[in-house]
Amino acid sequence: MSSAYKQVFTKYPISLDSAHALAQELTDLARPFITDPNATIFSDNVNFYYLSLGLKPTQIYQIFGLPNADGFVYEQWSKKPHSLPFIPKDFIILSQNWWLESYKKRSHSDTDTQAVLEKLFSGAYPYKQVAKSAHFIIFANTDEQHSNITKPKE
Repeated sequence: MSSAYKQVFTKYPISLDSAHALAQELTDLARPFITDPNATIFSDNVNFYYLSLGLKPTQIYQIFGLPNADGFVYEQWSKKPHSLPFIPKDFIILSQNWWLESYKKRSHSDTDTQAVLEKLFSGAYPYKQVAKSAHFIIFANTDEQHSNITKPKE
């Protein structure tokens, strides 16, 4: 090895055991709410046992970067022309230690992202918080018109 070698890759600060524990925590937190096999999830963390919830990989939509309400609120999505149809997101799962905490630490003035977060948490969007743990927050879609969950006929 050359003395000019510079380490490029760094190890993630999480062990495999703790990753499995977080995946199990999220699965257990979501299980009481995600009971319909047609449900879709919008999340920054796709590392959980969604197959045990009866979901397929195609039902999980990962958040890359900062959130945009166009991805989960029909009224926001419909303001612009799109070539693909709107896919309702029945649940939004956020990681507190990555997404929310890292957003607070960023030294930028992204007012759009701040507005999206405030509207999500205040209930201005058609979502309500249904579960919270030390690591995750789960919001459920309250817009019955734009949902993948099948309602039983009464």
